[in-house]
Amino acid sequence: MTPGGVDEALARARGFVEASGGELARLRLAVLLGAAPAARLPEAVGWRPESGVTGALAALAALDGPHGLRGGEVERAVAWLAGAQGADGGWSAAREACEPARVVLTGLLAGFLAKTSCARPAQLERAGEFLAAHWGPERVQGGDFGLLAGFAHFFANRPHELADAALQWCGRELERGVRSGRLRAWQAGRMLALCDTRSLPGSRLQASEVVWSMLGEQQPDGGWLPANADAAARVAVTVDAAGALVRLGAPTPRR
Repeated sequence: MTPGGVDEALARARGFVEASGGELARLRLAVLLGAAPAARLPEAVGWRPESGVTGALAALAALDGPHGLRGGEVERAVAWLAGAQGADGGWSAAREACEPARVVLTGLLAGFLAKTSCARPAQLERAGEFLAAHWGPERVQGGDFGLLAGFAHFFANRPHELADAALQWCGRELERGVRSGRLRAWQAGRMLALCDTRSLPGSRLQASEVVWSMLGEQQPDGGWLPANADAAARVAVTVDAAGALVRLGAPTPRR
């Protein structure tokens, strides 16, 4: 496949999402591809407090993109999250949520908050304290994608004394996971997109290698994940993969 294959892959991904996705997924991808104005997204997202912490996370993820995390919908979600933040600085989607789930949720949420201009410094400082208290190289050495993404998303977007060391470990374990086959290329692309970078410290995985591998993972119908996977998950992953391809761009030619 040539470098121009990124455009072809994006067109196929859009065809898949148009055929299989809901209104929001279709609009998100159209916005990412520059085929629809970003101003249409907030109304389509339609975040409400009753959707809870996971709903706020989904809303911020949907609104994150080249247009930036700003506007009334973002401000309302950020303000609500300030009240939902736990005394220890973390967030929880359920009363009995396990610690790893809270770490993933907090890292992802705090990473998005760090990209806004309306999050209060105290929100981010408390989230940083929670993540620092639960950080250790052993937390990511198992190659769990959620933990890798949570820690990397926050430490790549918010200055912190642990950021350099944590990102080095996240980068090494991301590369180890991809090269061993434990993690997929689209997951690496998603992490790089969340961190707004083409490569993580400690990793020899470069954007071109990730993109080439992502192109190889795309299924014949234009989606990502095998055709027998959950339909909603396939749509969500395809939107994320397409967003990563837009962010990383065409790979350098292979010799």
